[in-house]
Amino acid sequence: MKKNLLIELLEDSGKVSLYSPRFEGEEYTEFEKFLLQHKDTYPNDVAQIVYRLDIIKRDGAADRHFRYEGTKRDRVMALPSHLETASLRLYLLNIQSKILILGNGGVKKSSTYQEDEQLNKCVTTLQKIDIQLKQMERQNILTVSGTKLLGPLSFVIEIED
Repeated sequence: MKKNLLIELLEDSGKVSLYSPRFEGEEYTEFEKFLLQHKDTYPNDVAQIVYRLDIIKRDGAADRHFRYEGTKRDRVMALPSHLETASLRLYLLNIQSKILILGNGGVKKSSTYQEDEQLNKCVTTLQKIDIQLKQMERQNILTVSGTKLLGPLSFVIEIED
């Protein structure tokens, strides 16, 4: 199923900007949905992820803050890092260590995200967004200027329902 989405700016800290996709017809961004879904059942994990995001906004989005997820071809990463333990995973795109596109996530119950339908869907969605962004970057339709994405931030991706 094809879905329209908009990559929305949530916050620009000067060192790192936080964006999140919002699908057409939905009230919340993917990151907002993640927070709303898990804040009551996993308050410590959500607090840990928000704390890590605060550190990243202050210090920059160096790779050490994240778990590598996805494939070598994409920019999908996860929070929390390997240094921290939590049941939740938040998946995101790290673009040039200046821009984070915060997706959704969930409870990590299996050894890999591919084994969990919900987590796999979150990662796959970000991978498809990443493909679109890279294509737009190659065509100079979209550019990264410091912590800003410049260009059209609305496009269509094919997702599983």
